[in-house]
Amino acid sequence: MNNWFYQPEIPFYMWGTAHLITIVLIFSIIFSLFLWKKSLLPYRRTIRLTVGSLLIISRISLEFWYIRTETWDIRSSLPLELCSISSLVCGIMLLTKNRQLFEVFYFIGIGGAIQAILTPDFNFGFPQYRFWQFFIDHMLLILAPLMMISLYQFTITIRSVLKAFITINAIAVIVFIINLSLSANYMFLRHKPSAASLLDLLGPYPWYLLSLEGITLVVFFILYSPFAWKSFKTKNNRF
Repeated sequence: MNNWFYQPEIPFYMWGTAHLITIVLIFSIIFSLFLWKKSLLPYRRTIRLTVGSLLIISRISLEFWYIRTETWDIRSSLPLELCSISSLVCGIMLLTKNRQLFEVFYFIGIGGAIQAILTPDFNFGFPQYRFWQFFIDHMLLILAPLMMISLYQFTITIRSVLKAFITINAIAVIVFIINLSLSANYMFLRHKPSAASLLDLLGPYPWYLLSLEGITLVVFFILYSPFAWKSFKTKNNRF
């Protein structure tokens, strides 16, 4: 098997050179979406359909990778992690221009993807397939809702925060039930990840789950703040 496809003896080093360069590249590409907004507008349909298709293909290709490398496990390989769910839903959102999915997964997708990019929970270093798939998938997950804002003028309201919070908790309940039936730990609902993560700062199980509820709301309101500020300015300019 080609080394680029599967070579687990090459570990991933969090905050190592490859990780830091990847972070810089990801956020540079995201920044370029807004910097080159006018130039991209004529191609927005092609961009939307391409990114939407890539999100779905990326997640399907991961299942193929699990099977091909003989690492597929029902307790860890199903698309039940929050970012996996978000990738599939955001792919559908882009292909259909669904506003309801956008206003919910703007929060869930971006919030989860940023945390995953900064503190990944996997051990496949550059230049393996899993390294590329992970970071490209999470970059597209951030780009998906942002391109609907930049290129299609989609917007967020205070109700969107509530919808997203209810949705993420509903997903967590369903995944927790599946975890119990499979003895799995999708979304880290039964214990913390093995690698270092932000969860290490939130106390032992199950208290870190309660801490996550508060942090989730804070993150959602931070993501909502640009829209709140824009609405505030618009109202004040009327007088």
